[in-house]
Amino acid sequence: MSNNILMLVLVISTIFVGCSPKEKNKDTITERVVASDFVLEVTTPTVISTGEALKVKGTLKYTGIKPVEITHGKPIIRFFFSGSDEERNYTDVGYVTEFKSGQVVEVKDEFRVTKKGKQNLFVDVTGDISLNMNPIEILVK
Repeated sequence: MSNNILMLVLVISTIFVGCSPKEKNKDTITERVVASDFVLEVTTPTVISTGEALKVKGTLKYTGIKPVEITHGKPIIRFFFSGSDEERNYTDVGYVTEFKSGQVVEVKDEFRVTKKGKQNLFVDVTGDISLNMNPIEILVK
């Protein structure tokens, strides 16, 4: 009897796992760039519709061993999207952050999508960190 109950529990749990919602958006990517003692990752949708909000996230991780002070603007990770008419007012200088080993800084931003076609998301890291990421192509329907 206990084997039958165990088998029933396994079958039901398999059905629920098989029917659970899959990844919300298959058209989301994470691009990664490594330079010196820093790793920059940017997560963004690659397909979006006009009028929607493009939500992007960037993380900057320090992988060095010794603490290091970085002079930068705010935010330290900046996004520019060619498919939007929105302007950003960033502070270019005046901030100093001491990064310790394993420290992560996360920046989120969003843009109201206004232009159709192939658009580009540009990512920049301000200050003393030299990271170059190629533009990420986003298709706006």
